[in-house]
Amino acid sequence: MVLRPLLAAAALVAASTAQAQAPACIPQPEAEALFLALAPTLIGSVAATCAPTLPANALLRRSVGPLTDKYAAESDAAWPTAREGLRKLLGPDTGQLVDSELARPMVTAMVAPMLAKDIKAKDCPNIDRVLRLIDPLPARNTAALVVAILDMSGAGKAKAGRRSDFALCPMGAGAATARP
Repeated sequence: MVLRPLLAAAALVAASTAQAQAPACIPQPEAEALFLALAPTLIGSVAATCAPTLPANALLRRSVGPLTDKYAAESDAAWPTAREGLRKLLGPDTGQLVDSELARPMVTAMVAPMLAKDIKAKDCPNIDRVLRLIDPLPARNTAALVVAILDMSGAGKAKAGRRSDFALCPMGAGAATARP
């Protein structure tokens, strides 16, 4: 899927959770904040993966800095809300780890390369096209769009009879949580 790396970013640390039971659902504002918190590093990793295979005029080769900067400007403000989503992903026993000053750099350093490694060279032109299409959107709108697509695609829903590493809460659940 063309949006796979972007959608997976909303799931964030799903693959790194080691809990035996499924964690609590993630309210959509927290999933959006997780996306915003990881977006600068993820975009850099995607650019590093795709740039060698793209033409010189590709967004990921010519202007990834401004794109990354746009998300970096929102990343700090999103982190407190993202931390709450991360706490739900990792489970209740991880409070001290999530509250640590090391949590954010650890998560971004692990997750972005983990997601970028799944990108195939043949997908890079489509990823570049999607990034060009969403580039004019404000970062928060992009985060909301990615999480909405994740929700509509069913990728953020727990599957019956199968342990899910994350699940988005139904729309409206967790509504008291502020937007990132």
